Amino acid sequence: MKRDPEDLDDFHPLLAGTPRWDDEGVAIDIGSSLVRIDGPPPRLRAILADCDGRTPLPVIAERHGPESRGLIDSLRAEGGVVDGEQAWRIVHRQGSTGAPLGRPIDAAGVKRLVETEFRPDRLDDAAVELDPRTTQIGELATKRRSAGPGDDRPATFTDLSTLLAAAYRISADDSGTVPSAGALYPLVVHLLVRRPLPPAGPGLWWYDPRSLKLHRLSETVPGDRDLFVPEAADPEVLNRPAPVIFFSADLRRPSRKYGPRGYRYALIEVGAAMQSAYLAAA
Repeated sequence: MKRDPEDLDDFHPLLAGTPRWDDEGVAIDIGSSLVRIDGPPPRLRAILADCDGRTPLPVIAERHGPESRGLIDSLRAEGGVVDGEQAWRIVHRQGSTGAPLGRPIDAAGVKRLVETEFRPDRLDDAAVELDPRTTQIGELATKRRSAGPGDDRPATFTDLSTLLAAAYRISADDSGTVPSAGALYPLVVHLLVRRPLPPAGPGLWWYDPRSLKLHRLSETVPGDRDLFVPEAADPEVLNRPAPVIFFSADLRRPSRKYGPRGYRYALIEVGAAMQSAYLAAA
C-alpha cells in the first residue's frame, strides 16, 4: 500500500543499490533481489541522479515532473531507495556476509594472516621501552580472554547482573560506562535465557540500562534462526544452555544526527560495551 503523497514530503531518496542499465530501463541490485524500472534510460538516469540522500522528494518532482514522485514511491516500496538518514542500510548490506565486495580466503590464508603482525616499513634506531604504572584496570586488561568451546562455567544471576551493568549502563546525567556519539546511546541489549536463572525465568528479555532492570518480552524461548544471523553467530556458543547476551542498535538515533557516520559510531560503541563486559568477566 502506498503512502499518502504528503507523507513523503520530507523523504530524501537515496539509491539503495547498484543500477544495471539496459535498453529497456534499469534494474537496481539491492543484494537480495533486483528492483526493476522500465522506461527511457536518459530520463531515468536524470531522476536517479537526484536520489542522492540530500534532495527532498518535492524538489525532485518539481525538476522532473509529478510522475517522478510516483516512480520514487514505487522504488521506496520495493527497497530500491531509502531515506538519506538510513544510508547505513547500504553500508550494512555491503559489509554483510555474501556481499560482492572483498575476496574469498581459505583456512590456510587465515592461518598465515594470524601468524603475521603489522610493522612499519621503516624504523630508525631509536626505541623507548614503556614503564606502565600497575593499576587494577591494567591488570584486568591483561587477563581478558575470549571464551571458546569447552570454557563453560556456571552462570549466576549476580554474574549476569554484573556483566550487564558494566557493559552498558546509563546514569541520570546521560553519562555511561561507554562513550556514545552525541550521548545518544543507540544500543539495545537483549538476554536469551533457556534455563531458569532465578529470579529470571526462561524467555527473551530486554535490558534497561537506565533502571538496571530486565523486562521480559516473551516467555517462549525463540529459536536461534529467529534471533541471529546464521553466518555471524557461532553455533557452538548458541548451543550452550548458558544465557546469551546480544547487542543490536536503533540506528535511527545516530543516523538522524550524523547521517551515514551513525552506523560507524554504533559499531564503535558496541565494541566498547563488549570490552567492558570482558573486563568485568576477567
